Amino acid sequence: MKFGFNLVILLFVGKVFAGCAEPTDWARAFYSANYSFYSAAPDSVLSVTTPEFGALLKKEWAYSQGEVGHLQYNPWLGAQDGDIGKPVHFAIETETSSLAVVSMSYPFVLAPSHPAKPHTAHLILHKAGHACWRLHDFITPLGDSLSYVYSAGQP
Repeated sequence: MKFGFNLVILLFVGKVFAGCAEPTDWARAFYSANYSFYSAAPDSVLSVTTPEFGALLKKEWAYSQGEVGHLQYNPWLGAQDGDIGKPVHFAIETETSSLAVVSMSYPFVLAPSHPAKPHTAHLILHKAGHACWRLHDFITPLGDSLSYVYSAGQP
């Protein structure tokens, strides 16, 4: 009887872990669903950020009050203007049981008449215990850490 109970528990735990996306899939989904996470009211992304990063997003939102805050450009682009071209490629650079660094590489297109330039942003993901991945920091193509920019610029 004890063996059967343990087997049920293991199967349940396996299903819980199976419900967590791989870091690259998580980053791709975050990009698709939360492109404006840095400039929109943070309530919609708090469930997918670490408490620390969520608190920084809240403080930045309060500081900027819907206007330009401490970051003067779109962090996905590393620029004020331009577009993310295709293809967009997500890759794991580092992964442990509690940390993953996912790179997002793409051609940066300033204008159709300009040649595209390769850009890479980094999503720093953390997971605690049995929880799924959450965004802990975002490193722009310019190398700026949003955690640093938002915390250093706070009054």
